[in-house]
Amino acid sequence: MDFVVNKGELFKQLQYVQGVVERKTTIPILSNFLLETSGNKLEVTATDLDVTVQCSCPASIKVSGALTVSARKLFDIVRLLPDSSIHFKSANQWVQITCERSKFKVASLSKDNFPSVPTVEEAKVVLPSDPLRYMINRCIYAITQEESRYTLNGALIILKPQSITLVTTDGHRLVFISRDLEIKGVSREKRALIPRKTLAELSKLAADPVESVEFGSSENHLFFRAAGRLLISRVLTGQFPSYEMVIPKTNDKQATLSTFDFSDALKRVAIMADEQSHAVRLSLRDDQLDIFSTTSEVGEAKETLPASYQGEPLEIGFNARYILDFLSNLESEQVQIDLKDGETQGLLKPSPSGDYDHQYVVMPVKL
Repeated sequence: MDFVVNKGELFKQLQYVQGVVERKTTIPILSNFLLETSGNKLEVTATDLDVTVQCSCPASIKVSGALTVSARKLFDIVRLLPDSSIHFKSANQWVQITCERSKFKVASLSKDNFPSVPTVEEAKVVLPSDPLRYMINRCIYAITQEESRYTLNGALIILKPQSITLVTTDGHRLVFISRDLEIKGVSREKRALIPRKTLAELSKLAADPVESVEFGSSENHLFFRAAGRLLISRVLTGQFPSYEMVIPKTNDKQATLSTFDFSDALKRVAIMADEQSHAVRLSLRDDQLDIFSTTSEVGEAKETLPASYQGEPLEIGFNARYILDFLSNLESEQVQIDLKDGETQGLLKPSPSGDYDHQYVVMPVKL
């Protein structure tokens, strides 16, 4: 294997694929990049067995071949090399890397040890990149971190001919975000569960200047392609919760207040909240919201905000962090809170709603 590649071109691709590499793995080959040369390009592949990313860059190939090298070492080497051409040459399980006055000798492993890349099905669906990335970034935080809750470890994507929807939940809160727009290649409703790690990589794949992402699926895998990059993910199996039953339809008490002021007040009051529950009490009355927190051993805090609210006084407790997660992802200057009583889940929305139907359901906590 003998080739020359531009440092800038290679580093751009390594930045993209290195997010997939497992830092702590019992399978050493998974901490490696697979480098393959063919024609006039270099292909770089990384996988953790669940998610596989493959990308390429132009290269001057003298001798074609394939091998694997430590992802962390290669990334650090290329990152610190000068902006110039890099010469790779392999011999006897070693790779010599030369760039101007810098020379490295790095151990390599055979391609035979690297997991095979799943066969890519034809990508028939075209997803617009900007709305896709916008929606991912506003729902990914609500995916559970508990491995045991398998079907909640990802996002439900619902594709229809005229809309795209993402739903995530961790059992304590739920994000529903949808936009009406034409989805090419979809003739009837299509649903899939996208794992959390795949969702993060998909957001990177859909970044500027990409205009669209091609999407396809097989029985066991999802495929995303854009700008010469390929993202392959295993499918999450199982039944996603019936989110329609969770979104409240009878919350008839509505309050509207400043997103910025509400967020800042919550941050201050949460300082005195219980460190386990992070519980704060919201008390609504005519055109006013009071926010309380108290911990017997530490103290208490209170803040009062103006709010557009006309109705019976109402008190309810929420995890402050859950509310702040939603507010930190809002672009609207105001937020709307729909409540029913002190025991029913709350519904938060940006106000005005804009191009997206963005709803956030959060379960109350006992105070």
